[in-house]
Amino acid sequence: MISKKDIEAHPGNYPVYSSQTENNGELGKIDSYMYDGEYLTWTTDGANAGTVFLRDGKFNITNVCGLLQPDTTKVDIHYLFHALSVTARSYVSAGMGNAKLMSNVMGSIVIALPPIRKQKEISKKLDDFERICNDLSSGLPAEISARQKQYEYYRDQLITFREKQA
Repeated sequence: MISKKDIEAHPGNYPVYSSQTENNGELGKIDSYMYDGEYLTWTTDGANAGTVFLRDGKFNITNVCGLLQPDTTKVDIHYLFHALSVTARSYVSAGMGNAKLMSNVMGSIVIALPPIRKQKEISKKLDDFERICNDLSSGLPAEISARQKQYEYYRDQLITFREKQA
């Protein structure tokens, strides 16, 4: 179990993911890692229980973060990510006041699995669409800023009358 105190005592480059959803679920960074590769994690409790993340690389998780490493010979991890992003929240238990999606429940979720080739086709389309949406949200402000500068340049050129030098 990694705590905030552990992160403070051992700062480093490897993210520690918890059950939070802020900052992509990252609690902080530490000097060692437990996992290396592609995995799915999810928020196990709280208001955002059932939120699924696709992780790739070296990282850690806390004891309140779920972890899945699917058999990639049978399921495309990107397909599973998209499928669980849609279905996992409906398995969240809200009893006792604190919403939860524990590992045993996540393990019981049944997902329709087309042939692996079809899974990859579906996940590629969804990944591409997600990338476009994310690029729009980050690229649109830059585009607006560039158009604003372009507008100001032409406005200044058209409004500022300078005598031609002979």
